[in-house]
Amino acid sequence: MASWLGDAVGPDPLMVLLVIILLVRFILWSCLGTYMDYRLARARPSKPKED
Repeated sequence: MASWLGDAVGPDPLMVLLVIILLVRFILWSCLGTYMDYRLARARPSKPKED
């Protein structure tokens, strides 16, 4: 019965790879969103110039 539960000592390598990919994707998405907010905030003037 123990043989079909898995003889490996650790978790499934594919599951570990999936978790790592999801974490990296989340971190990159978060950093990209923050960067885009920063760029848009700088590109937009805070006050319109008055003539």
